[in-house]
Amino acid sequence: MQMPHIQIRNVSKYYGSVKALHNVDLDIEDGEYVVLLGPSGCGKTTLLKIVAGTVEPSSGHVSLAGRDLTRLPPEDRGIGFVFQNYALFPHLSALENASYGRLARGEAPEKAHRIGQEMLKLVHLAERADAIPKELSGGMQQRLAIARALATGSKLLLLDEPTNALDAHIRTELREELRRMAKQLGLTVVHVTHDQEEAMALADKIVIMRQGKILQAGTPKEVYEHPATPFVANFLGEANFLRVTFEDDRAQLLGRPVEARLRGPHIACIRPESLRLDDKGAKIRILGSRAFGPFYKYDVDYNGLSLRVRATHDKSDATHVSFDPADVLYFSEPDEGLEKALSAV
Repeated sequence: MQMPHIQIRNVSKYYGSVKALHNVDLDIEDGEYVVLLGPSGCGKTTLLKIVAGTVEPSSGHVSLAGRDLTRLPPEDRGIGFVFQNYALFPHLSALENASYGRLARGEAPEKAHRIGQEMLKLVHLAERADAIPKELSGGMQQRLAIARALATGSKLLLLDEPTNALDAHIRTELREELRRMAKQLGLTVVHVTHDQEEAMALADKIVIMRQGKILQAGTPKEVYEHPATPFVANFLGEANFLRVTFEDDRAQLLGRPVEARLRGPHIACIRPESLRLDDKGAKIRILGSRAFGPFYKYDVDYNGLSLRVRATHDKSDATHVSFDPADVLYFSEPDEGLEKALSAV
């Protein structure tokens, strides 16, 4: 069996009494695009910085291709790291920024600049080689920061919220470029974001984090269709949660019987797109609707309970809601209570 490109074992990080990471285990395969996804303060950036070497773990180990990196300084790890604020040199040209890492290692300027130029071409900035950062747009600056990281020759690229400061259109374009470059160059990428759409668009593997722990890791499809906890279901996409009680493997949900090999109180989870607005099923009242391009979002009331529904056609005159029992997920009632289990902190 091939050894994972990155192995993270029992990594914890404490800042005084504050627990930023708690016994984190994660394998990242060679060539995988992995997205660490979670709310602010969940520990995802701390984990990224531990891999980069800019933060030292309180306990645990990090290895790259079988080599223990845990106590190595960042400059000896051979990793490309793109900071959230880009960290470009303001008075150097795009080419000089892209070439800087190799020049700092003592490579001949001719070779360093040639590789820097190749990286600028890869990120579509070759024609702006002489521009300084303030002459470039936010999207261009981010691409330049990526070119600089790639120019080091590293096959591992770490990205800390690289699209965070960009407008929606540029953000979408950069996502597509990141995915293309990663696959074209055979890179292993670890990308931090709190944006669910970005994670779904980019990742081979999504890692959902909360309160310093990994809740679930898997393909976007696996995590979306089979969330491990109510928090995962609610954070990756949208979800409706309803309390049900099973007796003899049967319960009532939205006015109809459902069956599952369960007993006692549970939480039923239904995605908005799995609810159908119709003229049959449970009687509801539409509270509001919004059009989002090719689909509509509805807020509906069912016996005082608010539900979210997504439809591909205008259903503003619907009076009932129905569903396929096969689309329902069930969770045990969380020990901390559902409301607390869904919160970010």
